[in-house]
Amino acid sequence: MAENVSEFKVEFGETDMAGIVFYPNYFRWFDRSTHALLESINLPFLGLMEDQNLTVPLVNVGCRFLSPLRYNDKLRLVTKVVEVKERTFKLEHKLYKDEKLVGEGFEVRVLIKTDQQTEQGGLVTTNFPPEIAERLIK
Repeated sequence: MAENVSEFKVEFGETDMAGIVFYPNYFRWFDRSTHALLESINLPFLGLMEDQNLTVPLVNVGCRFLSPLRYNDKLRLVTKVVEVKERTFKLEHKLYKDEKLVGEGFEVRVLIKTDQQTEQGGLVTTNFPPEIAERLIK
């Protein structure tokens, strides 16, 4: 399955008054890593929207915080596709400080048509075209 590994340091602005990472930043990191993964397999968000009228919004997300993180901590985030269904795919995120697992999470995303909507204005899901599914699975 497709995978992305990124390394970065915790920025000062990502911490709270207690000096630890404010929890929404984990989700920002996960999202950034998902975008990087999709770009690495030639499925950038902007290209999907502009070229194919497709996008992959979140429908479920979660995180477990295993150890506090602080300003300037050096991190490694491993994101990989762990499941591909007809209309959804699931990503797993594992966050490491040194070699210690300090956080883990997941995202479930659904494929939708950006140029269509239901009569009530809702989103229209669609099956993955084979070429997109193949890239996620590779």
